[in-house]
Amino acid sequence: MSNAPVTVVPTSQKSRRIFPMRLKLLVLFGGSFTVVFVFIAIWILNFTTGQASTRLETQLATSTEGAASTLKPDLFKELITTVKEVKDPKNEFGYGYPTSPLYAEASGELLKINKMVPEALSYSYYKDTTDGKLYFAASSGFLLKPQFGVPFRVPVAKIVNALTLSLMEKGLSVTTAQPQYTDAYGTWISSYSPVVDANGKSVGAIGVDYPKTYVDKLDAQVKRKLYPILGISYIFLIGLIVLISSQLVRPLRRLTDASARIAEGEYDLNVRSLISSVFPDEMYTLAESFSQMASKVDNREKTLTQEVKRLKVEIDQARRVDSVREITESDSFNDLAQKAAEMRKRMRGEE
Repeated sequence: MSNAPVTVVPTSQKSRRIFPMRLKLLVLFGGSFTVVFVFIAIWILNFTTGQASTRLETQLATSTEGAASTLKPDLFKELITTVKEVKDPKNEFGYGYPTSPLYAEASGELLKINKMVPEALSYSYYKDTTDGKLYFAASSGFLLKPQFGVPFRVPVAKIVNALTLSLMEKGLSVTTAQPQYTDAYGTWISSYSPVVDANGKSVGAIGVDYPKTYVDKLDAQVKRKLYPILGISYIFLIGLIVLISSQLVRPLRRLTDASARIAEGEYDLNVRSLISSVFPDEMYTLAESFSQMASKVDNREKTLTQEVKRLKVEIDQARRVDSVREITESDSFNDLAQKAAEMRKRMRGEE
């Protein structure tokens, strides 16, 4: 096993991956903004589609009330009291459409709603005074090609559920809305409004159904208008975040470059000029601190340089004195000095 010493590298010297401040700001602000924007966008979509649905329900109620007011109550009363039902084994309900002009005229009044909203299905119904049950009367589907809708005198309870039946019965006295519901024939929103005679007595009611496809079409139209607006707004705001993050990081990047230049010995660098001073902030204060630090480091380095030179001179002088002392205090130097003294004595004696 090798006994070679192991060199431990300090943690500060280990290579570490640097994540740019701009990237951090983009991730932080962009992510936070995206979450908030998504919630706001969902709320706007729900609110807008909710408002559209509310307007649609209002429009439906208005259309139903308008149809109920245009349908002649005397005509309707004569229709339900004089026209007999038509048996039709081929029809799924067991009834057919009567050939009475009264039925055709009443259906024509209801067809006006279909001309305004082609997807709408309008019909009339009444409450039989003998058994107290609801029955369908005229339907705009009679005049459509192909014919569509519930034929004359079909019991309402045979077609709808208990909730719809109760709302339709309420519609004999006051305009009543039914939110989205599903039955055997599809998904609808409906409204019911009474047909009132000259004495203010209800003789029946008008019902108008909007299919879910029509509601979905309106929702799709609203979303088609909102999606581009929301998309452009999101792109614009993300771009604004990128611009702001760049503006925030740029001074810091300049200070980082300046600190590297100072570390290389460029102490006279004007750090303040790197930061805009129109509206001084913390970055400008930091730049001033860097300038003061560089000036102090420069002065300290000059002082140390002078001190090192002075110490070097003193050390050289001390070394020369020590060298001379070593020479004069050595035995060989003493021997030479004695010999030189003796030689001087002899020379004086010869003289």
